[in-house]
Amino acid sequence: MKLEDRIAKHRRMAESYRDKYVLQKVQEGESYDEWVFTDDAVYTSPYFVADQELVLKDVATHWDTAATIEAKAYGVEFPDWKPVDFKVWPAENGFVMRYRWQGTSQTTGAVMGFYSISFVDTNDDAEITHWSTYVNDEEYGPFLELAIDARGPFRHDEYMQALGKHFAKHGLTFA
Repeated sequence: MKLEDRIAKHRRMAESYRDKYVLQKVQEGESYDEWVFTDDAVYTSPYFVADQELVLKDVATHWDTAATIEAKAYGVEFPDWKPVDFKVWPAENGFVMRYRWQGTSQTTGAVMGFYSISFVDTNDDAEITHWSTYVNDEEYGPFLELAIDARGPFRHDEYMQALGKHFAKHGLTFA
């Protein structure tokens, strides 16, 4: 793949991530267009899987399923939760995305939000080899406590367990 094609694809990948969330399609089970992972792709995050590097193919919950579960869980308290600001920096070896996520609490009526930053590394075919996500607990922690009654940082599968408890509490289903 030529350099300019790879950079253009990286921009499309980041924009598809944004669009699926802005249109709240992730809650309906849609995944991000053009996101293809290598067999040995890893995910890291000091907040969601502290001190771990997850090989995505070995994780019990597939990455796009986990995104849908998360979006549905947040939607109970914040039905309008989505990105309200987005920046992307595509490069030859991947891209960086910065989002401002926001929603209105059903309980308090307050608008709450947080920033997340993701670094996505790709190979020469624009397949993802590494994805990492960073959030600021100062904003994200209170949002998460209200959204799912839990707060990180999480280890191992604690985040998915917290989402599972939230699903059970509210009678949510994945289907």
